[in-house]
Amino acid sequence: MDYRIEKTIEDLHRLKAKRYCELGPGKGQISIGLKKAGNEVICVEAPWAVEANKVWAKENDVKMYLFEFFTGDFGSIEEDVDCFFLAHAIAHFRFSPYILFRKIYDSLPSGGYFYISTVNGSSFENVSRLFKGLPVTGKVNETLDPGFTEVVKDFNKTDMHQIWDDWMHVKEYTMPELHEILKNVGFTIHCSEHRKLFSHWKRNLFIKLFPHLADELIIIGKKP
Repeated sequence: MDYRIEKTIEDLHRLKAKRYCELGPGKGQISIGLKKAGNEVICVEAPWAVEANKVWAKENDVKMYLFEFFTGDFGSIEEDVDCFFLAHAIAHFRFSPYILFRKIYDSLPSGGYFYISTVNGSSFENVSRLFKGLPVTGKVNETLDPGFTEVVKDFNKTDMHQIWDDWMHVKEYTMPELHEILKNVGFTIHCSEHRKLFSHWKRNLFIKLFPHLADELIIIGKKP
């Protein structure tokens, strides 16, 4: 199992929530891992997601709701959820995260958790690329990746090729930014961590000296 996914499952399991809800589960590795560990899990996926991102839920007896995060109704979730989690998705958002975070806050009971993991905007990799004069987000392609030809119609209604239609990163956040957004919505910060995912002597040295250069951000908000 991928180290990042394995650590995310461990983080979430330690919260001992009664029921978890994954937002944008992809092929479901985290939800499946939580369920195998004995946890109650449901998930929410976009209606336009590819079929491979849907079939796993039925195969593993994980209830899946289909609605878009920013425009969908979280009130349609029938089960009580005390931990929502969003793993490596926020960097793709083209709408303000405040919209989604407020929906999650309103859907949680007092004491409920919101777990976020994402790439670190101030990572060693990004800083190194900037030093070399290279971009820190995805390449802008002349034509759309054929794999997105159909699904892009659901989130781009302009008939013009937008630079993020290939599902590239729109914005990579830093820890202070996410702390500020969560606090402004009403969450307290339960815990947060700069996490190193890759090992190389040069990378290890810099991250030891400057932890904010780590590869991944882990933030857990808690509703008072």
